[in-house]
Amino acid sequence: MPQPASVSVSNTLLRSYSGLGFHRQALALYSQMRHFDHLTFTFAAKACAGLRLRRHGRAVHGRALAAGFGSDAYVQNAIVSMYMRCRDVAAAEAVFVALPSRTTVSWNTVITGCVKDGRAERALEVFETMVDRGVCIDRASVVSVLPACAQARDLHTGRAVHRLAVVRGLGKYVAVKNALIDMYGKCGSLEDARRVFDEDSYDKDVVSWTVMIGAYVLNDHASKAFALGSEMLVSSEAQPNAVTMAHLLSACASLLSGKHAKCTHALCIRLGLGSDIVVETALVDCYAKCGYMGVIDMVVEKGSRRTETWNAAISGYTQRDQGKKALALFKRMLAESVRPDSATMASVIPAYAESADLVQANNIHCCLLVRGCLVSTDIATGLIDLYAKAGDLGVAWELFQCLPEKDVVAWTTVIAGYGMHGHAQTAMLLYSRMVELGVMPNTVTIASLLHSCSHAGMVDEGLRLFNDMHGVHGLMPNAEHYLCLVDMLGRAGRIEEAYRRIEDMPFEPTVSVWSSLLGACVLHENVEFGEVAAKHLFELEPDNVGNYVLLGKVYAAAERWSDVQHLRRVMEEWIFTKIQDIV
Repeated sequence: MPQPASVSVSNTLLRSYSGLGFHRQALALYSQMRHFDHLTFTFAAKACAGLRLRRHGRAVHGRALAAGFGSDAYVQNAIVSMYMRCRDVAAAEAVFVALPSRTTVSWNTVITGCVKDGRAERALEVFETMVDRGVCIDRASVVSVLPACAQARDLHTGRAVHRLAVVRGLGKYVAVKNALIDMYGKCGSLEDARRVFDEDSYDKDVVSWTVMIGAYVLNDHASKAFALGSEMLVSSEAQPNAVTMAHLLSACASLLSGKHAKCTHALCIRLGLGSDIVVETALVDCYAKCGYMGVIDMVVEKGSRRTETWNAAISGYTQRDQGKKALALFKRMLAESVRPDSATMASVIPAYAESADLVQANNIHCCLLVRGCLVSTDIATGLIDLYAKAGDLGVAWELFQCLPEKDVVAWTTVIAGYGMHGHAQTAMLLYSRMVELGVMPNTVTIASLLHSCSHAGMVDEGLRLFNDMHGVHGLMPNAEHYLCLVDMLGRAGRIEEAYRRIEDMPFEPTVSVWSSLLGACVLHENVEFGEVAAKHLFELEPDNVGNYVLLGKVYAAAERWSDVQHLRRVMEEWIFTKIQDIV
């Protein structure tokens, strides 16, 4: 049956609007239409997805059902995709389950949506069901599910998908190989990633080179990333794109190499990518990590109107503990009418927290409320930290209580807040409640609690916590945990036990650990272990005269005056030698 001309023409316009990203115009046209076919609803659903308008999408869905397209796979696949992009996974899966016949596209759509929603395990379940039911998988199926393997860090399943792709004859496609390289890189298996990359059965495109370089950067092999980047420039027809250069700039940042950063920056300019937003943001981040803060100011001075660039600059100052400059840049950003987003607020909150100013906390809180940014758990958690450091635990607790989902970061923040203000018992109670609710602590949580126990004199609780760290939670103590432990035992006068803990460390004790033990020996007048700690400190930092002073205090407390005199002579000789070196 021929379609009315108006439907055909309108669908052509809808297709054009949707394809060009003019989703509002597409919806405006759709709202004026009186006759529809399956293409109409498909394009309308795509427009709703592009704008993340779930309410409008539900209306399109309802009208499609009323028009008799409830069993049309083409329309229903578009509806599933729309719900997924609007983050309504439950509605998407309900439509998917109700489909009378599910095509490969239907399954692929659900898998992709679950991955984008951060539900990797569910995506893998759907793919497994798809294979078990004998649904024909295509290259899109493989490309959809491999990011789920990467997201879940499930190397075993990733390799199984790889084998299945080869058996089904899908391993030859460039998109599949690129997805495999990316998956292996994110799962930490660089050998597998490189093996796929080096296969001769396909022509590598720019994505192939880019994901392999990115895999090296992600796994802290910056030198190999640069080597591959050089090989790409010399031997490949593929030209580096903005993402390639962003990866190389990240490699510069990981090496803290300003020289590499400048060379890579020059290459970006030569390739015509210097003004690309991805490159510009990566440049600012790279120079910040390399300590070239002046270059950041130059980028901002160029008058960039991009929020992402300003965000990277603010974050750079915050990461280098230059909170005042970060706040000044934020205020300038507002003055120049550059619109901040949630990432801006997430970067600027730590700068406010550094000042521990309650008035500033109230100001930024109001700003967040006006801009509707408190819906973000990350930002709300940052605000909790800000109020805790400013001393208003009441507001911090209220904000914590209002969080819809309390993850380990939120729990750790509120626990640290109570601990830093001397409420160690409350911090321990919160920790117990967190574990009861099934939220497992991380290394930061344990460090915060050990610090609280140390200052509160809760030695037995601290020791139990330290022992449970590996035995119960499977976490390996790091240098900070041992420092807290030694400090806690030292404050309690259990000097020998503190020393035994240092001996048991699975790595070389740091200066901070020996300094903590020496400080405890001064406090409790323990000469024996004071000498041991000082001996190690003299070797680790021979130019720190303060260690001689502390050991002298230990000797003086024990009335070992000859040793005090000997130390003074050593210090005088050290000072004389330094003066001679200067002259």
